[in-house]
Amino acid sequence: MVPFKLPLLDIFNSLRQRHGLPLGIDEYLAVLRSLEAGFGIGSRQEIEQLCCMLWAKSEEENHLIRRLFEQMWQYQPVELENEDKRSQDSTPIDKTETPEESFSDEPLLELETQPSLTPEPVQAVQAVRSSTRNRELRRPRYSLLTEYFPVTRRQMKQCWRYLRRPVREGVPIELDIEATVAKMSREDILLEPVLIPPRSNRTDLVLLIDQEGSMVPFHELSRQLRETAERGGRLRQTRVFYFHDYGDEYLYRHPALLDAQPITEVLAEIGERAVVLIISDGGAARGNFDQERVESTKVWIEQLQQSVRYCAWLNPMPNECWQDTTAGEIACLLPMFEMNRQGMNAAISVLRGRYIAWERMYSWLL
Repeated sequence: MVPFKLPLLDIFNSLRQRHGLPLGIDEYLAVLRSLEAGFGIGSRQEIEQLCCMLWAKSEEENHLIRRLFEQMWQYQPVELENEDKRSQDSTPIDKTETPEESFSDEPLLELETQPSLTPEPVQAVQAVRSSTRNRELRRPRYSLLTEYFPVTRRQMKQCWRYLRRPVREGVPIELDIEATVAKMSREDILLEPVLIPPRSNRTDLVLLIDQEGSMVPFHELSRQLRETAERGGRLRQTRVFYFHDYGDEYLYRHPALLDAQPITEVLAEIGERAVVLIISDGGAARGNFDQERVESTKVWIEQLQQSVRYCAWLNPMPNECWQDTTAGEIACLLPMFEMNRQGMNAAISVLRGRYIAWERMYSWLL
């Protein structure tokens, strides 16, 4: 049998377009790669079984694919069928009949009468793209939600706005009522009110975000935290750095862990008045314990605490998943909170310098 002369693309398109199977380019290319590796080329039954294994997700779909193959064999040239018989040494073919009422009697798409110069994988891509619009019209419309439900974008912005260190600075444009009343009582007349500079938030926030590895499912959450802090937090300055597992010698300005900067330089630039919020699962997502990571994270946290005044940790994993993991040990080193609205509010309170009895919140970790 010469499998690459078979119109597999017709069967593939029929399964997708007429029968609605959720197949993509990867599934089609998987069959071609398997055939190139020598799988499914011994007999008709083998190639049918290969396609059923890679394309069918149920017994009904399995019967459908075999039915389409039966139709395909009827359209094959006589010489291809003779070649198939020779490769099987005259072994009789066991044709499995399936209930016809379960499938459409509609024949396959007509085979190409002229040889195509376009490679078959490229034809598959073109066929998928050309039929996308028709499939979208038949499919029901769904809304893609981008919210991270434990805490929404709006709630994030509200939490960031509690992170304030108001300082009066700039041109005096606000009325100081108490000073103005006192001045009137002394002078018995109001000639000029007392003005003071407006309050402005002088908080500098540093976000240290864990990337890659077990944090991949939480990349969208990390991105929302960064965007809401930068655009809606009303902070004086927000700096974002990335790391993997723990900060070693370098932090990175790009989420792909590019544009490295020595951590000593970062700490020198941000100053002691900055507050640091770490976003990481601390190893809780995989549920294992890594003593080396605990020791390295401890050194890193001590370095942070010597350089900044307040530091907290947000963990996207539920706190019941921290026990007996690396995160459970790290939670004993600095305030760590679950990534929900209550946990985020608690982390903001720590960054504001307010005492949070986080040891009592997670006493089972100690």
